[in-house]
Amino acid sequence: MRHLEKYLDPSDILRFFEEKFGTGVWRCDAEGRMQWSRGFYSLLGLDPDAVAPTYAEIERRIHPEDRRPPHVPRELVFDRSLLDGEFRIIRPNRALRWIRIQSETFLNSAGEPECVLGIAIDITEERRSLQPLKTNAGRYAALTRVADGLLWIGAQDGRITALLNAENRPDAHWFFGKSWVDLLPEEEREAALRIWAAAAETGQPYDVEHQLRQPDGTYRWYHCKALPVTDADGNIREWLGISTDVHQQRPSIQHAALPRLTGAQLRAARGMLNWSVKQLAARTGLSAAVIRRLEEQNGFLRLPDDTLTSLCDALSSAGIELIFGAGKPGVRPR
Repeated sequence: MRHLEKYLDPSDILRFFEEKFGTGVWRCDAEGRMQWSRGFYSLLGLDPDAVAPTYAEIERRIHPEDRRPPHVPRELVFDRSLLDGEFRIIRPNRALRWIRIQSETFLNSAGEPECVLGIAIDITEERRSLQPLKTNAGRYAALTRVADGLLWIGAQDGRITALLNAENRPDAHWFFGKSWVDLLPEEEREAALRIWAAAAETGQPYDVEHQLRQPDGTYRWYHCKALPVTDADGNIREWLGISTDVHQQRPSIQHAALPRLTGAQLRAARGMLNWSVKQLAARTGLSAAVIRRLEEQNGFLRLPDDTLTSLCDALSSAGIELIFGAGKPGVRPR
């Protein structure tokens, strides 16, 4: 093997690599004159005995959508990027191929560009193999957009490590990096952990509805479903899940979703009815101190469902309608 050069001409070595790896070599001097190897002719589908090696001929073979602005051949020496990159070529037989070209400029003894040497590689099969991946990526992107819920990836311990469709969900990043257990009400954690442990042990989907804490401290109901993703040995590597907000679909929430009340509405309604604090307290079963405290609050009152319903029902039965026109709470006689 040490004396291989005695038996093989450099041109034979070049031809071997060009034939085996689908490559070709070209050279362009400072005057724009080009030389092509047989492999480069082969990539373009041209006959070396019938076609002269010119930059114009390469341009003719490049797909119209991939062509760069026209240049004179000698510009190749000063801007090799004119041919560098990946593009399609159309052979004389109308066959379409993808090639990748990389080149290097060489200088003379005075430090001026003397020539540029380039190598072209046929990457058609590589491009074809990428097409299914691009198709799947497009489908994945569409799936994340139409998914009716927050898509997430969780570690083995349930900690959320990635949110897949959080772009248009302002509160989604609240969940990132947190363990879903930490977002549950304390009274629900033990049962949820049992269900999670059973799913992890059997490899079955985790499918449950539970409440998750929101950034403002309130809780909303979510339907959470997660599937285990396993490694080659069958061990769970991570979980892929979707959490869908079903708060308004819960029967108890549907009944309690209608009543909404602000401290300002409570004050205004009581004044419109000409009721004292003690009168409203008597009709709702709340203490006068609680009524006063509620009237001092800004925004929607955060109360247990039965308390909020009691207040709204008392006002409604007395002829008061709660309104929320243009998003601004108000009251008016019914």
